[in-house]
Amino acid sequence: MKVSEAIDRLEVGDTVWVKGKVLDFDRGGYDHCPLELSLFYEDEWIHENDEISLTEPQPEKVEVPDYVAEWYEEHKYDLDNSIWACVSSITQFHSREIELNDFEKWFSDFNNEPIETLIRMKDGYTVKPKRWVVKNEKGYVAMENFKDFDNHKIGVKFTIVSEKSEGAYWDDIDRAKAEAVAVLVEGSVEEV
Repeated sequence: MKVSEAIDRLEVGDTVWVKGKVLDFDRGGYDHCPLELSLFYEDEWIHENDEISLTEPQPEKVEVPDYVAEWYEEHKYDLDNSIWACVSSITQFHSREIELNDFEKWFSDFNNEPIETLIRMKDGYTVKPKRWVVKNEKGYVAMENFKDFDNHKIGVKFTIVSEKSEGAYWDDIDRAKAEAVAVLVEGSVEEV
């Protein structure tokens, strides 16, 4: 909310949260002093169009695949030990070249920031919707919806594309419908 909108609701001593930009760190010239954080350059005032919040900001929920959510729900009451056990077992799997399950593959990919993500799930999470691709021997089947001027779906166009593209991912239909299309094009369905 803008400061101008909140001004009538505020009293001296109220706590507000201001979204600002970190411009500088100041040690005060001494290496042993704690860092001071400057949000505004040269003591600028907060202006009427600046954003503030009267409630404490809530952490954003992470979005995870369903198999991560299932693992988390099974292990959330002993998360520290479960994470360490997972790290240990994955290390053993890699040394023996044993096949990893979906969760272990996800956990092994550092791009997923797995430990941080699992810890942030304590603040809430959402499950990514499942996505499908339909393919046959000619390539991937891309689906394009046709809509009228009122944004109502009136038809669908299928196109064969050589590579997976955003149009080839089907996340707004269930697997049964994707399998029905696969039958029409003599293809198969993969979850991605």
